[in-house]
Amino acid sequence: MDAVTAALIAEGTEVVFALMGDGNLDLLTKVSMTGRIKLVHACHEQGAVAMADGYARFSGKPGVASVTHGPGLSNTATSLLTAVAARSPVVLIAPDTPTGDLNHPQRFDQQAFIRSTGAMFRPLHRPGTVHADTGAVFRHVRYGKGPAVLNAPTDVLLAPVPPDTEPYKPADEPPAGPAPDPTAVDAAVAALTAARRPVILVGRGVPPGAGAEPVGELADLLGAPITTSLKAKGLLARHPRSLGVAGGLGTRAASRALAAADCVLVLGATANQWTTDGGLTGGVIVHVDHDAEAMGRHSRPDVSVVGDAVKTAAVLRDRLAAAGPRAGWTPPAEESAGASSPAGTSPVHPQQVVDALDAALPEERLLVVDAGHFGSYAQQTLRSWDPRRYAFTHDFGAIGQALGVSIGAAFAREGERVTVVLGDGCLMMSLNELATVRRYGLPLTVVVMNDGGYGQERHSLRAKGFPIAESEHTWPDIASIARGFGIPAHSIGCATDLPLLSQVLAEETGPVLFDVHIDPDAQNRAFADIAARLRGSSPDVEGERR
Repeated sequence: MDAVTAALIAEGTEVVFALMGDGNLDLLTKVSMTGRIKLVHACHEQGAVAMADGYARFSGKPGVASVTHGPGLSNTATSLLTAVAARSPVVLIAPDTPTGDLNHPQRFDQQAFIRSTGAMFRPLHRPGTVHADTGAVFRHVRYGKGPAVLNAPTDVLLAPVPPDTEPYKPADEPPAGPAPDPTAVDAAVAALTAARRPVILVGRGVPPGAGAEPVGELADLLGAPITTSLKAKGLLARHPRSLGVAGGLGTRAASRALAAADCVLVLGATANQWTTDGGLTGGVIVHVDHDAEAMGRHSRPDVSVVGDAVKTAAVLRDRLAAAGPRAGWTPPAEESAGASSPAGTSPVHPQQVVDALDAALPEERLLVVDAGHFGSYAQQTLRSWDPRRYAFTHDFGAIGQALGVSIGAAFAREGERVTVVLGDGCLMMSLNELATVRRYGLPLTVVVMNDGGYGQERHSLRAKGFPIAESEHTWPDIASIARGFGIPAHSIGCATDLPLLSQVLAEETGPVLFDVHIDPDAQNRAFADIAARLRGSSPDVEGERR
């Protein structure tokens, strides 16, 4: 236990998100007594892991959580699966029942459970291996492989380490990505030189800030539009050639550019069907990624370049510079469909809410968006200029994750306001964590897009010709519930109430919740197409059903 605590300190752990139980109460008390690590007490184990996930996404450091054994661990399932899908660097310290205690009421096969999620499983073998075992989980997450769980039987966790144990050495930082193969670079240069309508698709493999500059310079040389994956939203957003996010939850201009391109340069993105609105179907694909296993996983490339995306972009830029910049091409401008509700009516069209919120927030915003039909509007048009300051939580397709992730973000970006946009059903799944928001007085803006039920299910039932009654729910008054937690709350029932967003946010310093009643019949075609694809149906067929 003391050795694990020392290892956490050596790894630079600043916060542990936890729910205390019999298996981890000694460890958490020791951690707290050091005075060097802050304990954040969640109300549910799912929330604790979601908070660690949010901390990791917004800090760039490992997010650490701890729960007790048995039901404590099983309660983490959805958050752990979400973090795995996002490849988020989450370390979960999960004590196990004592070795050999086959009759313990909380005993179950934790190894099988953890491995079924796709997270790394590492047992704490014995007291003498505590450093090797702890180091292994931190090395795994630092190398970008996703969450890792240290499974620690309590009898091993509480045993003293051998007296001759050396001090813990922190896990090494991951090595730099490989330099690109010259032959593959030659092929990429040839493909880009021959292209007349090139497009660059950028993912999280390209870091924000100065690291992305070679990509922007390459785009200028090629005269190529830049699009990003949703996970890289905000990357190069201020570049004049940026078209924004590609895919179903992106801009029409980005999707049209990819459809019309005769060559797509994919840099550090998976180019899956969601990123590319059904897949890259035409033109030459040049795929650059440091992970050789990423090649061909979703879209079969014509040219594969295994190497660091930024280094490769710089090499391509230098190789193509001799020919000078091209005039380039520009896809047709996106037409704004617009959406509104009569000012004096209730409820409000969700697009109006997003537009009002976008106008009320500063550019240097921290955003978390939950999953669900409402979220399609926010993900499409709520702006971000830095992927390090933006997260969506539907990696696993689960709703109800965003509140926990936003709490973790608030601890990662201490002192900055975080805005979380979630649906009424999403909030009801994580309502208990409003107590955590209030307990720590977090500067969190909670915007609840309230359509009185489960929106996508309502639209899906209607499209199939079924009654929608089972998707409708009359919730208790959400603003009143928030006030019961001690959080100031405001109801927005019609368009004339929307100025409340900017008025309140100009003055509020602590947590605040907006219960925004949106039009339940408003339907986003983009999300309808995504839902149809998830069901294996043609979007056109779904459109005919509507």
